[in-house]
Amino acid sequence: MTFSHLQKSILILLVVTALLFVSGCSKKHKSSRSGIPTSGLPGGGTTGGGGGGANGGGNPGDSNELDLSWTVVEQSSQADLEYMVDRIKMFNKGLWIGTEGQSYLRNQTLSDGSSSGNVVVNRVKGAMGNPPAYCTSGGGSWKITLSTGQIQTHGFLHELGHGWVGPWHTEEYNCLNQSANTCAQGMMILGSGPAEGRLNWCDPSNCTGGQQCWNQIKQTHGWSHPGPGIGSAEPTCNVTIQ
Repeated sequence: MTFSHLQKSILILLVVTALLFVSGCSKKHKSSRSGIPTSGLPGGGTTGGGGGGANGGGNPGDSNELDLSWTVVEQSSQADLEYMVDRIKMFNKGLWIGTEGQSYLRNQTLSDGSSSGNVVVNRVKGAMGNPPAYCTSGGGSWKITLSTGQIQTHGFLHELGHGWVGPWHTEEYNCLNQSANTCAQGMMILGSGPAEGRLNWCDPSNCTGGQQCWNQIKQTHGWSHPGPGIGSAEPTCNVTIQ
């Protein structure tokens, strides 16, 4: 190899290394760590009915609605898209519970074969990836990526907590209070506790970490705690498959 060729090789190596470093540092936040080794589990403008998932039809009152775009990276069958509709409706129920009736998912769109959207799902069904989910944020915007649509509602709420509910830019994995079913910002521990995980955010009376999430939530959104919707049915979540 000539000296000139050697220089070119070194230059290419440096460029590739720099690109890898930039890519690895581009995510402002990674999260939803699981307490067990990684294992485990949806064209044209139709409203997805799903297969009987949660869709309580409750009164939204003056709660804050979120209208989000969802996309599945993999090309998906109609059956899988309908399954994902049900998962989104379950996430809506969890958000209503977690915010104590002060926020819900109102009008959602769902597409596939893309990685653009407010919430990106790598695949509808299949094993969780590593990380199971993460949230990126910056410039006043945020984006959630879920490794699988079968992730617990806890995982979605955890990332929404980083992007919007708090928002929190640090982790509190050790905030685990089983009797209070808190905290959504704590670690997911599959096979322990409710099937959809911990759906409530902590407050000074039950925080086992230090973040005391409801203090920040009240400051950010002006919501009350306890909230007015505790125990009530979640409002309807409309999901349109595009």
